[in-house]
Amino acid sequence: MHARRPRVRFLIFLMRVVVGLMLSAAHLYAQGSKDAVEVLTLEHAIAAAQENNRQIKIFDQNVLISNDQILAARTQRYPSFSVDVTGSGLLTPVELDFPRGAFGPVGPSNSLVPSQDVTLRTDPKFSAMSIVEVYQPLTQLYAAHLNIGLLKVGKQLSQEQVRQQKQQITSSVKQAYYGLLQTQSALDAADENLKALREVDRTTEEYVKEKAALPYQGAGVKVQVAQAELQQFTLQDTMQTQKENLNNLMGRNLNKDFRLSAVPESLPEEVNLDLARQEALSGRSEIRQAQFKIDQAVYSKRLQKSQYIPDVGIRYLFFSPFAIEGFPRYVNSLGISLKWDLYDWGYKKHLMDEKERTIEQSHLNLTETSNQVILDVNNRFRKLREARASLNVAQLGQDAEKQKLQTVVDQFKQKAVLLSALQTEQANMSQAAAQYQQALAAFWNARADFEKAMGTD
Repeated sequence: MHARRPRVRFLIFLMRVVVGLMLSAAHLYAQGSKDAVEVLTLEHAIAAAQENNRQIKIFDQNVLISNDQILAARTQRYPSFSVDVTGSGLLTPVELDFPRGAFGPVGPSNSLVPSQDVTLRTDPKFSAMSIVEVYQPLTQLYAAHLNIGLLKVGKQLSQEQVRQQKQQITSSVKQAYYGLLQTQSALDAADENLKALREVDRTTEEYVKEKAALPYQGAGVKVQVAQAELQQFTLQDTMQTQKENLNNLMGRNLNKDFRLSAVPESLPEEVNLDLARQEALSGRSEIRQAQFKIDQAVYSKRLQKSQYIPDVGIRYLFFSPFAIEGFPRYVNSLGISLKWDLYDWGYKKHLMDEKERTIEQSHLNLTETSNQVILDVNNRFRKLREARASLNVAQLGQDAEKQKLQTVVDQFKQKAVLLSALQTEQANMSQAAAQYQQALAAFWNARADFEKAMGTD
């Protein structure tokens, strides 16, 4: 019994070790999962926004509505069935008088029918009448075909409006993404600036202790460090707000963290204006919608012209007056039905003229829309080219000031220049960095506008 106790204690100890290792592994796995931040590419952001955005889903419903209208219009090509049953009670008797010989002589004997005056009387009581009609249109099938074609063009227009909404969402996502890239660049510059100022602050403190610098100069450097820290905090908050806005566009949790992925520095269309124009003419939703509106106008004119065709169809009629004496029990008929408005005082002609003017108006609208798209692309192309050139100038200026500042910092550490000279150069560097950030923001805005002008999805 006593020999078993050490073994039991060893097993308990071993179980504790195993459980401890499992808990440690789970903690490390959770910590690793927590530290793993999603790398969000621009393509993934656009795809997520187009899948989850509610405005796009609203426009999708218009496409489904158009499809229902087409299905409903197709039923107009099939026979129509109608039943009309009327039940009533007579308030006064119904009397039918037939004078002698009302139907003329009948038979070889030429006997008059009726041979004497006859009165048929129906006493007041409940009675009913039913009419069953089946009608198959014939000439109206052409108008039904045109109407279906018109509705199909309307469906294409609705689909194009969905595409336009997707383009707008894509543009919003790109602007948000590019804004984050600009803020990230500014934050990196702020971090680098803060690191340099802290080094200057450390060196200045040593000089103050050595009586090589005055205390107020050291205090001035500390103010600069505090201002740099404030700028860093502000940029961090701005970046967090921008991330929340981008998450909202993508329809996901606002607090989900992510890192940005680099985007191509240039697009093929940025160096080829003709290519950009072709891309815009084929991609801009406004042009495609204008083309569909021409198709709608043409179908409307053809549909109006079909009103000159008389309505011809096959009609079957069943008529039964129940419980009315003197009437036949039922009547069956099958024949051709014709309805034609011979003269309408020019009503149809005026409507045809209206449709013709609508077609002309639609063609003019397409031409004007195409010209406006070309003007927009040309303008955005030039603005982007100018923004890229300005960014290049600002980049070169910032690099030059950065090298000069580093040289002055090294000289300050060696007591070769005064603190005032270093502060002057720091001010120049701050101005160059601000100009670069302004140029960078203008570049990303110009690029987003250019891509929007091309109608990229």
